[in-house]
Amino acid sequence: MSEEKKKDIPNTEGPSTLQTTARAYRAEFRKIVWPSRDTLIKHTITVVVVSLIFGAYIALTDGIFGALFSRFVQLVS
Repeated sequence: MSEEKKKDIPNTEGPSTLQTTARAYRAEFRKIVWPSRDTLIKHTITVVVVSLIFGAYIALTDGIFGALFSRFVQLVS
């Protein structure tokens, strides 16, 4: 077998792929900088408030367009 083809074959010796993957995940998790409690609370409140505003906007526009469509259907029929 040529050297080029040997490079394409995965190494089956040594730690299993599961062990290697677990070590890689553990190393990446150690690099994470978790937000402080205050930052987490502020961001959570921001997400909830923005979601409520968008939800109210969608409900309002849906109600307006629904009423307009109903009147249009009444005029046509």
